[in-house]
Amino acid sequence: MDKEVLRMVIIGLGLVVVIALFVVSHFKNKSSRNRNLYNKGSSSLGSIDDSLVIKTERDEFDIIPLDPPTEVNDDRTRSVDENESPQPPAFIQFSVVAHSEQGFNGLSLQQEFDVLGLVFTDLQIYQSISANSDVRFSIACLVEPGVFPINEMSTFYCPGVVFFMQPDEMDDPVHCFDELVTSVNHIAQTLHGEVRDAAHAPLSAESLQAIRHALTLS
Repeated sequence: MDKEVLRMVIIGLGLVVVIALFVVSHFKNKSSRNRNLYNKGSSSLGSIDDSLVIKTERDEFDIIPLDPPTEVNDDRTRSVDENESPQPPAFIQFSVVAHSEQGFNGLSLQQEFDVLGLVFTDLQIYQSISANSDVRFSIACLVEPGVFPINEMSTFYCPGVVFFMQPDEMDDPVHCFDELVTSVNHIAQTLHGEVRDAAHAPLSAESLQAIRHALTLS
């Protein structure tokens, strides 16, 4: 055999032996590590400080069931609400809007205001005046500037009128409110209009009753 070929064979065998030793050593060390990690009888755990071992029987982080929520006594809540006095509005406002696209004629309004005993004042609006010269409520045109052209009422038209009062300024707000409602209904029925609340929604009997009830308690 040629010397060069023989030398190559010897080198190859040497590499095979070295690789085999490396593989055997690797698996032997791995097996030793596995025994140390998973063997329950290993003495390596004996070196752990007892103060570091977690006690699972009971600790401050245990989940403690919460008490069920206390049920609210609906009857008690309802009685508290009923005993609370509703606050009357500081400013009461109703409007009467004409069904006709042309609106209310000024002369027709003037005639009905006279029937109701309303007075045209220096403010150029109509007002309900008591015997003591106190203003019960006022009536203005629904569009700006809200005044009535008293000398041109026959040719004047407006889409509606607004009634308003301030209960805090009244000695007898309930009586004044009743007169206001009577006047509102009279204009709506006589001149064919729709009564609306301050939000321009149709005024309901429930809303009227709620306001009057609040006034009686004030």
